[in-house]
Amino acid sequence: MNLPNEDSPKRGEAGSGASTVPKNFDDLHKSITMAQIAKAAGVSQGAISSLLNDRDYGIRVSDKTRDRVFKVCRELGYVPNDLRAVVRMYPEMGDFCLLLDARIPGGLREPAVMRLAAAIMAAIPDPTHPLSIALYDPAADYHADSATLPQSVRTGVCSKFLVFGEPNASLYETLTKRGLPVISLGTDTALPGVVSFVPDYALASRTALEHLAKLGHKDIGIVSGPFGATDPKIIELNRGVRMACEELRLPLDGQHIVYGELTEAAGGAALDEMLARKPQPTAIFCLSDAAAAGVLAAARKRGVAVPGALSVIGCGGDPSAQTTQPQLTTVHLPAEEMGELGVREIDRLVHDAPAPVPRKIVPPVRLIQRQSCAARPAA
Repeated sequence: MNLPNEDSPKRGEAGSGASTVPKNFDDLHKSITMAQIAKAAGVSQGAISSLLNDRDYGIRVSDKTRDRVFKVCRELGYVPNDLRAVVRMYPEMGDFCLLLDARIPGGLREPAVMRLAAAIMAAIPDPTHPLSIALYDPAADYHADSATLPQSVRTGVCSKFLVFGEPNASLYETLTKRGLPVISLGTDTALPGVVSFVPDYALASRTALEHLAKLGHKDIGIVSGPFGATDPKIIELNRGVRMACEELRLPLDGQHIVYGELTEAAGGAALDEMLARKPQPTAIFCLSDAAAAGVLAAARKRGVAVPGALSVIGCGGDPSAQTTQPQLTTVHLPAEEMGELGVREIDRLVHDAPAPVPRKIVPPVRLIQRQSCAARPAA
C-alpha cells in the first residue's frame, strides 16, 4: 500500500490545487495533534479518537461530522500511525476486495467466479494486481454481530469492495456507513452508495430463443433451473424465455420445461426426460453452459446427432463451452466486462464522493455462435 505523495489530489478535489500530504510522514503526524484536529473540525478529541480507531467509545459521530473531520485531517496533511486509520482517511489508498456469497455452489471453482476474479485482478492498476477474496453470509445480520464480518471488512485495510452474490443489506450498510462506495456485480442492489453492474438476463434468453427460431425450431426444450428459484438471475432468465415465446409465437409447452440444478449431471438427466416425451424437442436452451454440456454428453451417449438431430445452446460464455464436442453455442454473460468496469468505477468513486443514490449499469450480452446449433431437421 502506498501513501499519498505530493502530486496526489485530495478526495473529491482532483485538480483543485489544494494542499496535499507531504512526503515526510514521520515528522508530519508527530507535529499535528488530536487537539489541533479537534479545534479545526469543531469537535471533541473523543470524537476524533472514535473516528480514527473506528470505535464507538460511547460517542455518536454523524456521517456529516465524519466527513468534516476527515476533510480537516486531509487539509492539515495528517497521516495516522495506524494503517486502518490511514485507509479510513485516504480510502483511495486501500486495497481491493472481492466479497463472495458463501452459498454459491462451487465457490471459487464456479466458472463465473473464476472469470470475475481473473478480470478484476487484471484490471487492478497496481503492477502486482493484489486482490483480497472473502466469503459473506447473505442471511447474516452483521449489525447484530460485527465480529462475524468478513476479515477484509473487519481489519479495515480494504476500501474498494466488489460483491458477487445475493445482497446482504447489513453488509452494504456497514461499508457505506464508513463512507465507502460498493460495487454489486451481477445483482441489482438498490441501496444508497451502491453501483450495480447487471447483465440483461432476460435479453440473454431472448437472444438464445431468437437464434433458434431463425433456424426454424419450434419445439424447444428449456433446462430452467430449480423450481421456485429465488435467484434474481434465474428469475430474469425465465422471464426472458416467456417474453421470447410470446413475441416469437413459440409454443411454451410445459412438458418441454425441465426444472433442476443447472449442473452438467442435471443437463444430462433433463435430456433423458425430454426424449421420453412426444413430440421430442429439436432444440434445447439451457440456462447455464454446464447444463448444456451435460445435454451434449448425454446426446452423444444416446447416439443423438448434434446439431443434425438436435440443436443445443447454453448461457454464460464459460471457457468450457469451447471444449465440448461439438463446441457449444452460447449467450455470453459479461463476467469479464463487469469485473473490469467494476474496478474502474470503484477506483474512481473512492477519489470522489460516493453516489448518494443507487445506480445500475447494464453491460451487453451477446451470442457466440459455434457448432452446436443448426437448422431444424426436416420432418
